[in-house]
Amino acid sequence: MGKPFKKELQSIKEVFEWACNLEISELKNEVRKFEKNPLLIIGSGGSLSACYFASKLLQSKGQIAKAITPLELLYSKNIINKCSLLFLSSSGRNTDILTSFKNAVTENPLSLNGITLSKNTPLNRLSLNFGLASIIEYENPVGKDGFLATNSLISFFILLNRAFGYEIDHSIALVDKEFSKDLKTFEDKINKDFTFKLLFADWSLPVAIDIESKFSEAALGNVLLSDYRNFGHGRHNWLDKRGSNTAIIALITPEDKELALKTLALIPSNIPVLKIETSTIGSMSSIDLLIKSFYLTDLMGDIQSIDPGRPGVPDYGSKLYHLNYFKFLNKNNEKLEKVAIQRKLGNVSFFGLDEEEKKKWIKASNDYKGKISKQKFSSVVFDYDGTLCHAVDRYFGLKEDISSKLNQLLENNIIIGIATGRGKSIRKDLQRVIDEKYWDKVIIGYYNGGEIGLLGDDNIPEKIFDKNQRLEFLNNKLSEKYNDEIGLKHKRSQLTIELKNNASEEFITDVIKYIYLQNKSEILCVQSDHSIDVIIRPEVSKLNVLNFIKNNLKYSKFETLCFGDKGKFPGNDFELLSHPFSLSVDEVSSDLDSCWNFISGTYKNADKILTYFSQIQIYDGYFKIKL
Repeated sequence: MGKPFKKELQSIKEVFEWACNLEISELKNEVRKFEKNPLLIIGSGGSLSACYFASKLLQSKGQIAKAITPLELLYSKNIINKCSLLFLSSSGRNTDILTSFKNAVTENPLSLNGITLSKNTPLNRLSLNFGLASIIEYENPVGKDGFLATNSLISFFILLNRAFGYEIDHSIALVDKEFSKDLKTFEDKINKDFTFKLLFADWSLPVAIDIESKFSEAALGNVLLSDYRNFGHGRHNWLDKRGSNTAIIALITPEDKELALKTLALIPSNIPVLKIETSTIGSMSSIDLLIKSFYLTDLMGDIQSIDPGRPGVPDYGSKLYHLNYFKFLNKNNEKLEKVAIQRKLGNVSFFGLDEEEKKKWIKASNDYKGKISKQKFSSVVFDYDGTLCHAVDRYFGLKEDISSKLNQLLENNIIIGIATGRGKSIRKDLQRVIDEKYWDKVIIGYYNGGEIGLLGDDNIPEKIFDKNQRLEFLNNKLSEKYNDEIGLKHKRSQLTIELKNNASEEFITDVIKYIYLQNKSEILCVQSDHSIDVIIRPEVSKLNVLNFIKNNLKYSKFETLCFGDKGKFPGNDFELLSHPFSLSVDEVSSDLDSCWNFISGTYKNADKILTYFSQIQIYDGYFKIKL
């Protein structure tokens, strides 16, 4: 089972250089998203060490991040909805990672990401159903690790280090001769029954976690972890009572060297000490110490007469590894039915509410479901980007399964409205997929409802128009202040500010604040995933599409049901989804009487519409939806 550990050590330089030269632009783009929210980094076994390294990298950038195990994630239901999640798994196939990922999907995290060092993993296949999930896969050039994580860890550490913008010191790929001598001296002072007090600080924490993991998993020795100062709070007493069979392993970086040496100077001289030291600083010190620690593992394998790469696993160990525990941990668990409520609560945890508040929200949820389910609808209004069409597919049009459902509604004399921030591109997209005989039943509100027209009317939106003076003033001011940081498009009653992919929340807030500080009355800023629309009030509103339907008696036999994705202010659907019959595929408002999202998990938004479509019963002239 597994590879000989010494053979794995021979591959370190190859893997090091591969990870240094790999193209990682996609990974760099993903990690930028972690700057917006607290991040939980999930890994099991050896990958947990990489999670600790990733958390250190994020913390060094001023970001809140925590490394946790899959089981810890299962018990973190009170905070998952406030966090982004990052899964690290070499193979992307172990039971714990897959179980915790499935659980996380139901808890509505802000985003789901993962990194694997294998291609076509079960984790990636599982993620394809979920819109907030993105798994980046690489192929480790030397294949799978042996029993212990080795070359996969080096890969994770270097790839993460590069992704967060830190430089790589290529000189550390091989262990220096001086450290080899230190290992030999240490070997002469210990035996296979020793316990090791492992001291660390700051950047050496991930390596301390990894040494403990390897020593325990391969039965190489007992390891007791402590940072240098916590060691002074009673943990030193172990040496006094059990010093004859204890050694110290001290991880030392330039930043904590003085503290480490002063601490070690107070240790009784009869206690063997191994200093694993690096001259590199910051994140690279973790990588240097990690590689050196592998040779300590190799030494302990020789002392114990155990190959750390293939120590042998008992039958019960294999059964423990593959134990499927998700179902019995979730018995009588109320979280699956509370996802919709938690979305409404935002940063307030449902599980932290008192019983009366819980009852109020449960009643509101059930009442709204009942109201929607009992109602007949003769018309339906959709937002387009992010609702009918995935944001990433916005230039490719509607998928066949969605356009087929729209044609089915129209065939049964149900009116469809489209309320969008875009212009004529929507008309062209819809004309390609909607049967022409139904074009007079499709109403489009262009530019957030600024212009209304039927699908067959090629004169709307108007090609020639007088620019609005208020918007033109803002266009000039924004162009002057932000120059090439944004794109600007001025339509009749809307100014669209196109954002770059890496636009931060702080930048977006700054732009919106700047607009409002210009003291231009009767304007409103609404936001989508890729732009900010400045619209003229009160003339422009997505509700204009509903009013058009209502004021034309041939369209308004029964109620209108509205669908959107950005129901939370300043999202561009917050007005549309304030309608008393409205459902969101993503963000919701806090209003109890509108804008609920009853789809479990983080499916892609357009797939959520398909889920809603599957609940629709179509009749001649109207439809009902059973939530």
